[in-house]
Amino acid sequence: MASAVGAALVLAVLAQLPPLFLCAAPAGLSRDGTFGTHSLCYDFTVNPNPAPGQQWCTARAQVDQKTFLSYDCGMDKVKSLSALGGKVNATVTWEEQNTALRDMGQMLKQKLADIKAENPRARDFPILEGRMSCQLQSSGATSGSWQFGFNGQMRLRFDSDNRRWTEVHPGSNWMKEKWEKDREVTEFLHRSSKGDCRAWLVKFLEHWKAELEPTGPSSTTTDTTFQKSAASTLIPLTLPWILTCFIKWASSSST
Repeated sequence: MASAVGAALVLAVLAQLPPLFLCAAPAGLSRDGTFGTHSLCYDFTVNPNPAPGQQWCTARAQVDQKTFLSYDCGMDKVKSLSALGGKVNATVTWEEQNTALRDMGQMLKQKLADIKAENPRARDFPILEGRMSCQLQSSGATSGSWQFGFNGQMRLRFDSDNRRWTEVHPGSNWMKEKWEKDREVTEFLHRSSKGDCRAWLVKFLEHWKAELEPTGPSSTTTDTTFQKSAASTLIPLTLPWILTCFIKWASSSST
């Protein structure tokens, strides 16, 4: 009988615990109150010998896989493609981005021309495709990279974190050897993906917080994880208090 009464008392006490003990703010929050990682990438298509009516260079930008702008290198014209682009197209960062995109397009055009002039094998690849990307983690850590390919197939990757070139597709070592020896290219790619891209992402996120849900664990998963962790921490802290209450109740009942 006493044990049943004691168990009932414990349940009653637990029922009176404030909601904080049962559900708290999810773990893994970033400094802006969101989860996971944000990414920004720019896809370039460069054709130094376009057909009439074609553009020699275009670029499209995505944040967290959402397209927000297109860029015509030849006309040096940027077009907003979504509400996300509309929210930042009047900022100083937007203008800085546009200037840098022009320089990137010109650099890729020149390097493609150099490759074709020096290596007969490159003549089979008239169009160069490049992707610059950067990521911002909830911890504040960043990473950046460039990828290059032809005909929709990635062949070469540049890791900005360690300035390392990697041959992704067999037969692309000739391109890797040429570009990794070019310190100017290496520094340009490092600076643009690790520096410029990161700076743009940080600035744009100030305007995009409400619209973006960064990649990573869902809030439901994180909530569950946090609740399990909180339970394992809070139960040992509250149990002595519950037992003290029970002992006082038992003593008063016996008298």
